[in-house]
Amino acid sequence: MKAIRLTGPQTLEMIEREIPAVAAGHALVRVDLVGLCGSDLSYFSKGANGDFVVREPLVLGHEIVGTVIATASDDASVQVGDRVAVHPVWPSPRAGDREVAADLAAEPASFLGSASTSPHTDGGLQEHLALRTERLRVIPSELPPRAAVLAEPTAVVLHALSRAGDLRGVDAFVCGAGPIGLIAVLALRHAGARRVTVSDVRRAPLDLALRIGADAVVDLTGDSGAPSSADLVIEASGVPAALEAAVSIARPSSTIVQLGMLPRDPRPIALSGLVTKELRIVGTHRFGGELDDALRLLDASPEAAEIVTTVRAFDDATGAFAALADPAVTGKVVVDVSGALGRRG
Repeated sequence: MKAIRLTGPQTLEMIEREIPAVAAGHALVRVDLVGLCGSDLSYFSKGANGDFVVREPLVLGHEIVGTVIATASDDASVQVGDRVAVHPVWPSPRAGDREVAADLAAEPASFLGSASTSPHTDGGLQEHLALRTERLRVIPSELPPRAAVLAEPTAVVLHALSRAGDLRGVDAFVCGAGPIGLIAVLALRHAGARRVTVSDVRRAPLDLALRIGADAVVDLTGDSGAPSSADLVIEASGVPAALEAAVSIARPSSTIVQLGMLPRDPRPIALSGLVTKELRIVGTHRFGGELDDALRLLDASPEAAEIVTTVRAFDDATGAFAALADPAVTGKVVVDVSGALGRRG
């Protein structure tokens, strides 16, 4: 089988390797689609993601959907032929498994496509993966691959929103209309938010936000500025200035959820409003048992497929990363490893 490895900053190589053996308790998954995100871009462009430095060739990609082609397990929840989303973390908690989810925050865990462990853990930019069946979630039969590939980032968003409490009837504001911000629009609507406003410095993703359910948008390059009040602010851009704006937007005694990954280096921003408004700010990282809920949300949201705007073939992974780095590209970038979107959209 073929695999694409990162061997240095902005350097990918395609190699041949053996199809992995299927050990007891595992399934062999044909990788169909792999979504790319900011951590993949950081590894590709800098050879590191925060503290995690690539010290050996690494197969990137943790947003994975595929098809089960063989099993060596008595786990009846997964059958040959099932389309599946892959939980990138091991152990892989399910909904309600709070103890395991809490342990993931306290102890190092294996994460697909990551240099956080040594040896590194290869991810999805290869034609096959052998995985424990507990990591696999069967994709609803009517959910198209183009939407199903959003399962992992949707689980990230659902975990973030769970930190905000009851969302029914809230006036929500989302800072940033990247893929995570766009998914937040879907999730907020599904959770019963009364009104959802989205801001960005680019017009195209704002137009996409309106198409998938935002009530209003704020183009930060214009003169109108952001509204001065919201019950809940989701900071999804990871830009320090957006956190400063979130403090201004939030109503007194309301909540800010910091969903975007902020830079590690010091940045001067004004946060006095946290005190004078008695705001609650909460951080959020990855997810635990929300992958099942993510698939249900996507299955109920046919507009989700519009968030995937850029698809590149497996042999054009370099082009996929170029698109991911291009600020003019709107929405999610996906690598079609098996030609799945040619078979079923």
